[in-house]
Amino acid sequence: MGCCGKNEQEPIELIAENGTANQPGKYGKTKTHDPSFNGPIKNRSCTDIICCLIFVLYIVGMLIVGFLAFSWGSPTKLLYPTDSRGNLCGVGTFADRKNLFYFDLLECIPSSLSDIYSITSCKTTQICVKDCPSQNTFYLTADKSNLYCQYEVNLNTTSKSISQLVNEGSCAKYTLQSEALAYRCIPTVVGNTLTEFLSSQSTKTNQNITSSNGKPLNEENLKWGTIAQSILLNLQNIGHRVISDIQISWYWILAAFGITMAVSLIYIFIMRWFAGLIVWLTIYLVLTITGYATYYSFTEYKRLAANDTSSITFVFTTNLSSYKNMKSTWLVIGCICAFVLLVLILLLLALRKRISIAVQLIKEGSRSLTAMTSTLFFPIIPWFLQLILFAWFVVVLIYLSTSTSAKYEQVKNSSFTGIACDAMGAAKQFIDINNTTSCSFVIYNTNDNILRLQVFHLLGWFWLMNFIIAFGQCSLAGAFASWYWAWDKNKDIPSLPLLMSVGRTLRYHTGSLAFGSLIIAIVQLIRAALEYIEYKLTGQGAQPSPVTKFLLKCLKCCFWCLEKFLKFLNKNAYIEIAVYGKNFCVSAKNAFMLLMRNILRVAVLDKVTDFLLFIGKLSITAGMGIASFYFFHKEKNMNYYFTPIVIITVGAWVVSTAFFGVYEMAINTIFLCFLEDCERHDGSPDKPYYMSKKLMKILNKKNKKTIDEK
Repeated sequence: MGCCGKNEQEPIELIAENGTANQPGKYGKTKTHDPSFNGPIKNRSCTDIICCLIFVLYIVGMLIVGFLAFSWGSPTKLLYPTDSRGNLCGVGTFADRKNLFYFDLLECIPSSLSDIYSITSCKTTQICVKDCPSQNTFYLTADKSNLYCQYEVNLNTTSKSISQLVNEGSCAKYTLQSEALAYRCIPTVVGNTLTEFLSSQSTKTNQNITSSNGKPLNEENLKWGTIAQSILLNLQNIGHRVISDIQISWYWILAAFGITMAVSLIYIFIMRWFAGLIVWLTIYLVLTITGYATYYSFTEYKRLAANDTSSITFVFTTNLSSYKNMKSTWLVIGCICAFVLLVLILLLLALRKRISIAVQLIKEGSRSLTAMTSTLFFPIIPWFLQLILFAWFVVVLIYLSTSTSAKYEQVKNSSFTGIACDAMGAAKQFIDINNTTSCSFVIYNTNDNILRLQVFHLLGWFWLMNFIIAFGQCSLAGAFASWYWAWDKNKDIPSLPLLMSVGRTLRYHTGSLAFGSLIIAIVQLIRAALEYIEYKLTGQGAQPSPVTKFLLKCLKCCFWCLEKFLKFLNKNAYIEIAVYGKNFCVSAKNAFMLLMRNILRVAVLDKVTDFLLFIGKLSITAGMGIASFYFFHKEKNMNYYFTPIVIITVGAWVVSTAFFGVYEMAINTIFLCFLEDCERHDGSPDKPYYMSKKLMKILNKKNKKTIDEK
């Protein structure tokens, strides 16, 4: 139960052959032979119990946060607009008034770039209405029945004239034929219709329609006044068309996902025969291309050097095409290519044996997946859990983000003054405070307690997502380890190895998985905080100092690297946990020491595996993308034929990544088992190797036969 406790270190002895350190014992001692060891141990106990308890308590805390969010939040604030008084349209007493009407859209013209993307930056009076205006009117020629006024104005009983009502801000100066967009009234009158209306009103009244700040009503100003809403309209229209395209092609999309699964299975299956061909062919291709580039560069250099009209000296210029006529350019390129070629050849000579081992281990991974096909479909369970968790996270986040209070400020001459005002006072206060200033709703404010709950909820989401990933990795590692350590791969593999591994993982090692996933979650939270800080510093046109930007970039880079390293270390720690049942710290330490004792093999296998898996995912994704393009690009029933193409391409990458993720876990598990196999055994009858004969052949090793076998 202790973390990083020495009491869990196995008694081991140093074997110089497998150690890569100059000093004996620098990276720990290697494993000794254990006659009773034949795969994941059966007798194990619960690990990292305290972490398990903290994990459970945190989940309870997340449920409490969810309950508070559901109690305080109101997602209708995101669905329906808010008027100038802070009333939510379409809710409560305004249930029959779902749409928001703007008194003067000319006052919605953005004053800065950031205002364009904000539908709350409009500084005119806004009221909830049942229906948007269906005709164009100007108050000097309109009837009272056509006016849009504040709630307290009763047009049937008021003794005030229309001019008085408009001048004091109780009623809108004009209305334009509009339609509801996201429950906001947006004018639909444009072009000649708008011009004719403005011309007729100017002729009748001898007066142009202007805003309170003197801006004339015309098509250009109206366009800028509704630009934020127009962007929303375009996005909504695009969204509707995309959804329509998905409804038309959904069965083809599902069929494409099924084909992707089948192709991924076939690719993994044939890797046991073609992995070596792909790797060595690629290496020779790179060497050939580099060699040809070297030859071509020096040939061009010689040609230009012999030509008196060529450039003699290297000159910096913005005309990139002129560089090809400079002999210095080709000399530099030739030297670089020659150096790269030399380095590649030396690396190939030094690492050829390790590359062969990596290729064979990849083939072994394919064999293990073929023997336990159920492991390929196991990611469906983590997927489903992650989907549920993501849905919960989004719903709670929406409720938390709407657990807000309305903020009001005084508005003077169509500009917010920054001075808070009392929104709970008399109705008159909303219309006019002192004939020039009104009190208006600005935005919903989030208090500090809600922000803390959001951070708590975000950390929990990171933690649980990483826990689910850890659960999948540890479960798969146990199954693949059972396969490797089976002496006879056809007879000695335990029944239902994956199910047994899942049971061991959940029963004994929930705390260890929680511990490892918490470490990564904290790093991810720090990275999210850095992104938030950068957003705040650069938001709304702000320009932080170069030193600040440099420090932020450095911190983001460092924590990105740290997260990558921790994920790599954790994955190998989970393999150790699945096999030996130790706690997280001991498993991480043992895995790290084992990898460091074989660092060159680790580096080669990691790069070769990454390359092969990337080629596989890229080939499948590109193939599905190209096939879907030729299938859909002539489809006339769709608004955007690229909608299913994009979905299929992205989905193909996701599906292939899931299948190849299992393949990668198989390779990593077999690799760690292979390293321990080399340390534990020497091929003697008492300590035979468990690795395949092909691996033993590459290592120039073999199992010695007993006297009876001879």
